[in-house]
Amino acid sequence: MKKVLMMLGAALMASALALPVWAQGLTGRVERTQAELALEKAEGEFAQLKAAREEARTKCAAREYQACYELAELQRKGLGGMQDLAGAASSYKKGCDAKDARGCAGLAYLTVQGRGVTANPAEGRRLYEKSCELGEVSGCAAWGNMAYTGTGGPKDVAGGTRALKEACDKEYQWACERLQTLGAFDADDDTMQRLRNIRNN
Repeated sequence: MKKVLMMLGAALMASALALPVWAQGLTGRVERTQAELALEKAEGEFAQLKAAREEARTKCAAREYQACYELAELQRKGLGGMQDLAGAASSYKKGCDAKDARGCAGLAYLTVQGRGVTANPAEGRRLYEKSCELGEVSGCAAWGNMAYTGTGGPKDVAGGTRALKEACDKEYQWACERLQTLGAFDADDDTMQRLRNIRNN
């Protein structure tokens, strides 16, 4: 009899375990997995970015040029939709033509790298310089680097150093690191020139 009861109990337990968790009475709800939660979060973020991308597209078309830069960033990074480097270049250009310094810097980057547009270091250098003149510190740093190294145009060590130093002084970290890597001297210090004069005498 005891053996029969044990077998019956085991059968009932197996039947209970075969039921869904909610039917077993063990909990009031089914716990979702970490993967399901992560997917839900990613879907929510994508929906927000997609809406932001569409809003930026509408505003850019209405000549709100700050939105053109925002659209270009989303297109370049592939956020809220497919990555579209040609579209990003076009959006950056709209901003740059309207004297948005960040738009010029973004277009310069793509132009130097040949991403979404034909690679053209000389044009990229010109765009970085324009960005710098409009007040974008990253543009000043990039133009300074290209001038110092003679990329996309004549070498201008003094001018390049000065631009990098000014960007570094504004706490643009890449410019500070680049100055150190290049071993750039102070463009306003005439020590090097005085040494050359001594050697020539």
